[in-house]
Amino acid sequence: MLRTLCLALTLALSLCMAAQAESLSDIVAANAEAIAKPSRQTIGPVIDAIAQSGDPMAAAFLTAWEARRLGQRKADGAFFLLAPDPAGFALAAVDGTSAGTVPKSDITELKPNAGVRGLIATALVQFTLSDPDPATRTAALDSIAKDPTAESLAPLRAAIETETDPALKARKTRLERLLTLQFDPDPAARIAAIQGFGADTGIDLRAALSPLLATTPLAGLAAPEGANIARELQPGRDLTEVEAYAALVAAGMAPEPLAPEAQKAALAANIVGGTVGGVPVADLAQQAARDRAYSALEVAGTVPTAATADEITAAVAAHRFFEVYAEPDPAVTDAASAALDRIGLSVGAMQAVDLGLDALSLASIYFLAAIGLAITFGVMGVINMAHGEFITLGAYTGYVVQLFVPDLTRDPTPLQAPAGDAACDLRHLHRHPAGLEERLRHAGPTADRARLAGRGMGGE
Repeated sequence: MLRTLCLALTLALSLCMAAQAESLSDIVAANAEAIAKPSRQTIGPVIDAIAQSGDPMAAAFLTAWEARRLGQRKADGAFFLLAPDPAGFALAAVDGTSAGTVPKSDITELKPNAGVRGLIATALVQFTLSDPDPATRTAALDSIAKDPTAESLAPLRAAIETETDPALKARKTRLERLLTLQFDPDPAARIAAIQGFGADTGIDLRAALSPLLATTPLAGLAAPEGANIARELQPGRDLTEVEAYAALVAAGMAPEPLAPEAQKAALAANIVGGTVGGVPVADLAQQAARDRAYSALEVAGTVPTAATADEITAAVAAHRFFEVYAEPDPAVTDAASAALDRIGLSVGAMQAVDLGLDALSLASIYFLAAIGLAITFGVMGVINMAHGEFITLGAYTGYVVQLFVPDLTRDPTPLQAPAGDAACDLRHLHRHPAGLEERLRHAGPTADRARLAGRGMGGE
């Protein structure tokens, strides 16, 4: 018993010492050559070790490395964070302490390539998502939303619990669900993420769901085993014979189709004794005869193998054609399809309501114009050819008032002037009736003024 206890204590002590040894300085010293000449294929474990070290200088070190502000002193190979200085570079050691200034000639600047910088940027996500500055956290979320990757999922999940800003926490939670439905290896988690959006109709959600339903064409003698089949395509209905045969050629299941010109040239070059492949030349006016002759030449090895029209038809009839989801799990594609159908219904309903309101608004304008003409002519017996002009004037008056006096647009007074002018005009016409020709004389100037208003204010 005592021996077992001693063994346990020894193991615990060794683990503690190992944990203490994995500081940033120790990691950098142990991987100096890999850091000085990094490769995307090999530097990943080193970057991960630095990010997970818990050292307070880890984020600053990775940031300087990504920004190409990390250098190695030529004299002893030590690494420093660089800052511009009149004398050359101001140095900061890996532990954060100042190391003075040196000429640029004493330092080798490390310039990792784009691939390595991408790995560093991914490792920095966990630091930027938990940065004390909300602006930095917001920028990190913007970056992930713009270019989502599977590597961002784990640090994003870790940053949700520690988020203190309710708005940023809600955004992190939503972004986590978007990344989960795209990259999580667990199908159940992806389905739960899809269903967790509920009635959400966001464009980013639709953009994340659509790739899950992407399909590729597949041809074969039977349905592919284990494939997530979206639907079976019927030649002649879902795709043409040419498209179906092209799929067979692309899959290496059939030779290239024979062009009519190439077929005629091959037959003409192989006329022997008035026949081609045993088919009389006189019969070659028919396509079927030309196909038989070319097939005979193929068997004899005289011409290269190519598919004639009858062979194309036979090959298409002998195969089946499918659209296969790129996503292998049927449950995930079913959930994504149901979500997109729901979004489509919601968006369609909103568009219908929007169109209905637009129609009601337009109908109201037409009704006002019609009722004004009807009242004017029915009550006063006057054909008011300027009625449309007054409506146009009122519309442009409201538009200009809204632009220059936005706080007074609720006051109808500015819009009453055209109506008052119209009333004055109608009273004048009622007291001094004129012939119909005299009244219609206003039609031309009215149209001209309408055109001038449209040119001045714009057609919209």
